[in-house]
Amino acid sequence: RATTAGTTRTLSISSYSTSHAKGYTCSVSTAQTSTIPVGTYPVILETPPSVPAIPVPSQVQGVMLTGSGTSLTVSWTAVTDPMNNILYVVRYSTKSGTETGPPSDAMKRSGITATSTTLTGLQLDTIYYVWVAAEIFDAGVQGPYSMRVSNLVPGAPTNLMISPPSGSCDQLMVTWTVPSNTGG
Repeated sequence: RATTAGTTRTLSISSYSTSHAKGYTCSVSTAQTSTIPVGTYPVILETPPSVPAIPVPSQVQGVMLTGSGTSLTVSWTAVTDPMNNILYVVRYSTKSGTETGPPSDAMKRSGITATSTTLTGLQLDTIYYVWVAAEIFDAGVQGPYSMRVSNLVPGAPTNLMISPPSGSCDQLMVTWTVPSNTGG
């Protein structure tokens, strides 16, 4: 349809083809009553250029958790990206979420460029669920999460010895070596 001075006129498209490199080529013919001169005019209807889809990063593999006191070090294997635009997101919570993603209130660390990070200020004797995902820098495209579970507990004492003190039959002496990981 074409509008001229408030009046809508119908233009007919008599033929079209996709032979034009940018889109469709068609002809528009005008009627005798049109204010556009009578004739046939070539028109190119351009289609927007297709934007290549940004690939979704693959799932992070080899996620390992190592606890020490109230800290938890999370490490993983780098995701391969030909453009080297990969950053990592680590989410963690005391709530379980699912294998495919954390609960909405999970703590988040993003923009990580290395293949490890240390979570600090955690509580001992608490189960932590940790999710790691790769994302494309500045594209808002994130791959699927990988999940691991850790329980931060103090290390066990070693060299436990129970013996009666000399000269006493109704007492026992208990000694041990304090663990290197005391939880604080």
